[in-house]
Amino acid sequence: MSYYKCRILFHMYITYQTYCFLVKPTLQFSTSSSLHTDINTMSEDNKKSLTVDYNDVLKAQNDNSILIIDVREKEEIDETGKLPGSIHVPMGDVTNTLLNFSEKDFKEKFNKEKPSKNTKIILSCRSGKRSGMVQEEIQKLGYKNAYNYTGGWLDWESNQKV
Repeated sequence: MSYYKCRILFHMYITYQTYCFLVKPTLQFSTSSSLHTDINTMSEDNKKSLTVDYNDVLKAQNDNSILIIDVREKEEIDETGKLPGSIHVPMGDVTNTLLNFSEKDFKEKFNKEKPSKNTKIILSCRSGKRSGMVQEEIQKLGYKNAYNYTGGWLDWESNQKV
């Protein structure tokens, strides 16, 4: 086989591999940040950007119809504990958990009802950035009442010390 034929075949192989990689059906989180200023702002893709603060989270802890999800990693939870009243689902597992857990499995694992698409869900992480990314992803899945606790654990902890 000539050098040029090998080169063309190699280029076709790489192009095919790249194409397969690009269309692989996995969830990818964007690291770009979008500015969320208040509850009525709109994000880049015209989805409602819903945010909550410390006082909203305090109230939500006493409301069984609201699900609070702490999306930090296990090591972070082991170090600080999870947000009181929340369930722990690491950032990379939230979509899979919401889509693939049966109501029974969800209840057994978290001792909470699996949220419907209309359930108010509050997402929290360390500072609000990762939970904001998860918020955008689950809004795309139809969870329109997904709120981001923009202060996250750092805000929670600082308000608890006051």
